[in-house]
Formats: sequence, C-alpha cells, structure tokens
Amino acid sequence: MLDAALCQKLANEYKAGARSSGLSVERTILLKNIARTLTGLANQSEATLTREETRQGRLRGSPSDTPGAN
Repeated sequence: MLDAALCQKLANEYKAGARSSGLSVERTILLKNIARTLTGLANQSEATLTREETRQGRLRGSPSDTPGAN
C-alpha cells in the first residue's frame, strides 16, 4: 500500500514531468491530473492516519483519564 509520503513524492515527480518540454498538451494534462490525484490520495491517507491515531489514543485513555492515576 502507498503511504502519504510516497504518494506526495510520486505527485512531485509527475508535476516535474508535466513541466518537461516537448510534451503534447494531452500528455501534460494527463501528468498534471495524475499528480493531483496522488496529492489528494496523500492528503486523504494522512487524514485517515491522524484520525486513527486520535481514536486509538482515546481508546487507550490518557493517564489523567484513568481512575486512581493521580
């Protein structure tokens, strides 16, 4: 599975490819669209990971939430 960092790295590579000279307009548009899709996937992946970490933290409870943990 692709993680957020890899998706962003690939997006940057596709963006750079889209700026290459000698490409057709269609190819440039395609590369930009792929880059946008990968950037969106990176953002969604990061948001999901953050939500899961937050939820797991709540399930475990912090020491201040645990009875008798003074």
